[in-house]
Amino acid sequence: MRRLGCPSCGAEIWFHNTACLSCGAELGFQPGRGLVPLGSGGGAACANRAVIGCNWVAAAPGGLCLSCAHSTVVPDLSVPGNDRRWARIERDKRMLMRLLDALGLPLRDAAGAPAPVFELRGDPIGPAPGPKVITGHAHGTITLNIAEADDAERERIRAEMGEPYRTLAGHLRHEVAHHYWDLLVAENPAALDRLRPVFGDERADYGAALERHYREGPPPGWEATHVTAYATAHPWEDFADTWAHLFHILDSMETALAYDLLRDDGLQGLEVAALAALPVERLAEPWIALSVALNAVNEAMGHGRFYPFVLSPAVLEKLEAIRRLLPVAG
Repeated sequence: MRRLGCPSCGAEIWFHNTACLSCGAELGFQPGRGLVPLGSGGGAACANRAVIGCNWVAAAPGGLCLSCAHSTVVPDLSVPGNDRRWARIERDKRMLMRLLDALGLPLRDAAGAPAPVFELRGDPIGPAPGPKVITGHAHGTITLNIAEADDAERERIRAEMGEPYRTLAGHLRHEVAHHYWDLLVAENPAALDRLRPVFGDERADYGAALERHYREGPPPGWEATHVTAYATAHPWEDFADTWAHLFHILDSMETALAYDLLRDDGLQGLEVAALAALPVERLAEPWIALSVALNAVNEAMGHGRFYPFVLSPAVLEKLEAIRRLLPVAG
């Protein structure tokens, strides 16, 4: 994230603000412009502003903003707590959408409709509930179980799965990667030829691969070749987890640079698109130094590590292969 100033008084404001806490000006975020005063020619308030605190702008009064327009199913607000869960998910989704837009990735399908789309669903309730909602991706639709918006539930699942890290932002970045595999790689022979030697052959039986992973776990020494244990399950999951980590790195480095937490004269002032135009080899050293420092700060505060992962040479190669898919990579 970039540091933002109120367009009315210059006071520092945050990406999620709906108003300036200093002068009270009503604000809305417009991709490409930042936070602008509402009603100043920068667009109207998103229709979801009053319901979930969405602070993005819509093209016309009563319309949805760029981010909310991609949510085709939203939680049942008659269920207590679902308004809070929806707001939390959309908050992190707006960060994702800002990043996708800034990196030049397509956000519409061939017919001009929003793509990917998100279905935010809760588990069935009642005397005879049906099967639980499974977070995943299929044909441009990302389904997210809204229980992931509850910190306690997400932590329970993280511990049960033996994961070092589990966040809404991570889920969203991982699942959107499957959509862009379909869009940028699956029907592109040249891209497949470049990625198969790096990630493996995605034509391997996906169902059988997942079953084997959950039965046997990752192979010994997986840390030398994969960013997470789950990435070993199948090339598609390796791609998606690595994509998510590239997004973690780019967004976090942009934020650190904006707040003068990362000292690198060659990177100062760069926004995320300019960072993504640089080879991963150039980003790796400052990123590793930053993550090590923030790991220490987090532990000093009694929290878990900020970035509990190791970027081996093989993982750096995978990150670079994905970076080269981005339109801003040149």
